[in-house]
Amino acid sequence: MSADADEQANVVMVDSIDELRQQRYTRWKKNSKLHYDYLNTNSTKWPSLTCQIFPDLDLAGDVHRILLSSFTSSQLPEDESLYVGKLSSMKHLDWSSLNNFDADEMEFKIDNSVKLPPKNIVEDLRIKFPAGDCNRARYCPSNPDVIGAASSNGSVYIFDKTKHGTARQKLISGSGTDADYQIHCQLTTSVDASSNEAVSLAWNWQQQNLLATSYSRGQVCVWDLEKFQKASPTLLETRFKTSVDPEGANDVSWMINHDSLLACCGESNTISVLDIRTGQVPTQHSQTNEHHTSGVNACQFSYQNDMLLCSADSDGRVNLWDIRDFTQPVKSWNHGGPVSTLQWNPHFATVVATAGQEDGLVKLWDLAQPEEHQLIFTHGGHMLGVNDISWDHHDAWMMCSVANDNSIQLWRPSSNLVATSNR
Repeated sequence: MSADADEQANVVMVDSIDELRQQRYTRWKKNSKLHYDYLNTNSTKWPSLTCQIFPDLDLAGDVHRILLSSFTSSQLPEDESLYVGKLSSMKHLDWSSLNNFDADEMEFKIDNSVKLPPKNIVEDLRIKFPAGDCNRARYCPSNPDVIGAASSNGSVYIFDKTKHGTARQKLISGSGTDADYQIHCQLTTSVDASSNEAVSLAWNWQQQNLLATSYSRGQVCVWDLEKFQKASPTLLETRFKTSVDPEGANDVSWMINHDSLLACCGESNTISVLDIRTGQVPTQHSQTNEHHTSGVNACQFSYQNDMLLCSADSDGRVNLWDIRDFTQPVKSWNHGGPVSTLQWNPHFATVVATAGQEDGLVKLWDLAQPEEHQLIFTHGGHMLGVNDISWDHHDAWMMCSVANDNSIQLWRPSSNLVATSNR
């Protein structure tokens, strides 16, 4: 991007952030030392629409790896890519030693002679995105080296990240002349593919070969990647396909302990639980769910209770459902603005995080608390809408969040603020 383009982009961003939000950010930054046990903020050239913390951890340097993307909105297609970033939360350092206490500033500081890991995110590898913008990317739970990515051109690409990185890695793997992706899932439809974006995706927890995808024209598909033939990288045949919402299907989520039950949600306030064995939409499907308005943007099954499904919409309403009865939510609360995505905490069964599509806030809720005390923490480090969030597998309260202001943040709330939820 040229200097003039960079300057123009910066002007647009400043104009889109109102004075009230800038003041809120200034107050947040001033008080961040009191609110966090760990906080790392990064600003990148392009925003990321997706983030997911990998399940591995380098114990020697406490290094976490994060799956991210570069979203250029087709302004610079050659920059459109997936990449893996590395950050250390520095838990391996002995901060509590009295030798590290600075009496002048009354806080613990590591001695200057100690070599600290890089403060900013370090790029581990980068994968050129084949076509379109990357709307969502997720690694396979049973094999994190395999990454699925949903594209704005209607395609779903599957990457093996072990075949990317340095030129020598590609030469060893024999993939130097191959396409950047290993599998290309292309939905055959009468609708122009470029106007039917692949919006979201989810890997089956029980069968790693099954990948569910949702589309902006309302389809939900399940791909069986074992049907892929190496001689032809494009997979056209779906294991399961149905249309659930004419206005668009926004999100999909597999039940954790079942290999055939899939939840999805859409723009017409639809929430569906699909059984891919029958090939039909069951009776729980509701075209007009009266407990949601303005489109349901996100849904996710609980990790600990297969009967619980959480959903959130563009009015900020978040509902907790028992999937055996969609007539009335078990619990309902409001984020305070449109919600882009939500994530259950994999460590605590009652903790849910919601991300603000416009307000730039990530809010943590403990549903075991009384209604007036369910909001246990608010992360205010982003000045524009949050695109995605991800919990860490090794640290119960560590979270990554990415936003439209080009920020990537890894943070852990102060333990005294979330102490009541530490069970």
